Amino acid sequence: MDTDFAHRLKELRISKDLTQKEFSELLKISQSAISMYESGQREPTMEVLDIFAKFFKVDVSYIMGKAKQNPAIDIVSPGPANPDPDEDMNKKLIAAYHKAPEHIQKIVTVCLEPYLEEKY
Repeated sequence: MDTDFAHRLKELRISKDLTQKEFSELLKISQSAISMYESGQREPTMEVLDIFAKFFKVDVSYIMGKAKQNPAIDIVSPGPANPDPDEDMNKKLIAAYHKAPEHIQKIVTVCLEPYLEEKY
């Protein structure tokens, strides 16, 4: 892995206004590993690359430095133009959130934060 990945990871982390420590705590990856990724001393596994890409909502090729621009990622496709609210689905999503490990809850919260009217 070349230094493009290291620079891109650091750039993305800083764009979220996160320190290495905060970033490592959110993703449950050691701060030393984050430091080594950002300095180019360590190469991430595909699993770790996928975690980073999902966290930053970017394509893996972008975070690896292979794509110059971040292609838009459609994590959740929009529903039909006139959706019929499904209360059961809302309940299932909330239940799944509460069953998820704390680090997954934090990732979901960070990803949904722009859509919250009130910050918690």
